[in-house]
Amino acid sequence: MENHKNRIKELIKEWIRLDYIKPEDVPSIELYMDQITTFMDKQLANTKRFDSDKTLTKTMINNYTKNDLLPPPVKKKYSKEHIFLLIYIYYFKNSLSINDIQKILAPMLEKFCQEGDCSDMDKIYSTIFEAEHTHFKNILENIDATHNLSKSLFKDYTGSDREYLDTFAFMALLSYDIYLKKKLMEKLIDSWAENDSPEESKKEAKKKEPKKEGSSKKKEENS
Repeated sequence: MENHKNRIKELIKEWIRLDYIKPEDVPSIELYMDQITTFMDKQLANTKRFDSDKTLTKTMINNYTKNDLLPPPVKKKYSKEHIFLLIYIYYFKNSLSINDIQKILAPMLEKFCQEGDCSDMDKIYSTIFEAEHTHFKNILENIDATHNLSKSLFKDYTGSDREYLDTFAFMALLSYDIYLKKKLMEKLIDSWAENDSPEESKKEAKKKEPKKEGSSKKKEENS
C-alpha cells in the first residue's frame, strides 16, 4: 500500500510538468505555416499524451482563422502575435469551446493590437508566463492535498480494492475541481456578453425598428 502511495506521488511529479513556451523563445521573425506547426510541435512536445498526437496542424490553423480566433496571415506569413494567440488557443481548447475562445481573444486584438502596434501583446504574454511559474507551486500543493484527501476516504478496504478506490476518488475529486473551474470560466465569458448586450441590443433594435407611418405614406404617394 505504501509503495502504491509513493508511486502515485512520483507519477504526479512526472506528469505535472509546466510546459510553456518562454517569451524569448517565440520567434520575432515572420514564419510560414509549416514553420509554425514545426515550432509548436517541438516546443510543446512534452504535453502530448501519445507520440502520435499533434499539437498543431495546418487544418487547425485554417479553422482558427475561419472562426475568427486568428487574424489571416500577411502574404502567407505569421507574426509573433499569431504565435501568442495560437499558444492561448492551445491551452484554452482543453476546457472551452471554439466559440468561447473567440469571445476571449477578440478583445485582445481590438484593445492591444492597434494600427500595427502589438507590443502590448508581447508584454501581456510575458506577464502571464511569469505568473504561471509563480502559480504552479500553488497548483502542485493543491493536487497534493487532493491526493491526501482521496487516500483517507476508504481506509476500511485493503489490497487492490483499496488501491482502485483511492485512485478513483483522486480522479473524481480532480474532475470536480476541473468542472468547477470550467463553469467559472464560462460564467466570466457570459458576463462579458451581458455587459456588452445593452449596446448590441440597441443595434439590433434599430435594425428591427418598424418604419414610420409618415415615410410609408410618402412612398405610397410617390408610387
